[in-house]
Amino acid sequence: MVRHLRSRRYRAAAVGAVLLGTLAACAGDSTARTPPSRAAARPTASAVVYTSKAFGVPLTVTVPTSLGVRPLKDTRTFLTWMKDESDRVRFLLPVVVYPPGRNDPVKPARDYDAYLAFLRGQSDYHAKWRDTDETTVDGHPATLMTGTTDWSLNGSIGCPTADGNAEHDCYGLQPEFALRLAVIDIGDRTPLVAWTTVNTDQQPDTAAAFTRFETMLRGLRFTSRR
Repeated sequence: MVRHLRSRRYRAAAVGAVLLGTLAACAGDSTARTPPSRAAARPTASAVVYTSKAFGVPLTVTVPTSLGVRPLKDTRTFLTWMKDESDRVRFLLPVVVYPPGRNDPVKPARDYDAYLAFLRGQSDYHAKWRDTDETTVDGHPATLMTGTTDWSLNGSIGCPTADGNAEHDCYGLQPEFALRLAVIDIGDRTPLVAWTTVNTDQQPDTAAAFTRFETMLRGLRFTSRR
């Protein structure tokens, strides 16, 4: 998203082209994050466009075929692809969360800013957040963050069911993983949380996986259920 005489008309067109070129060059020098394009996503030989079937926020997303043609799960609150145990992309509508330091789940914040504050507050419990970007996903406000920890924070991102076990059924920062995580404002309800994981014990370089995830977000479109 990073656009009476014949001789006069040609001069005007030339001047316009120069001005457009100058503006484009200036935009290329900017350090500000450019919002994701709203251009329609198209499948390629290495990607497919997937339309959610059961997920509570209907969407389409362009998915690299390296993650699989179909998701591992597509439920009302959870949509996920998994290449292997250390390479996953997840979309979650949290039903409950486990605040760090507590053994009982609570309802997640229904407000975008409050949920972000909840995540950032986990810095008091060994969470480390960096590389924060304010952006949009299909026109919706979103915040991207990279999260790591040196202490397990089971369930601190959320659970797809109300009775989920914090350690086995829910999601939170873990010492061996780096997460690139997006919190997306979807209106008057709990935000949509999406992330990808990289096992940094096995793969210290996260750049490729994080770039792939952000590319998926740029191709995401919210739709109406048919």
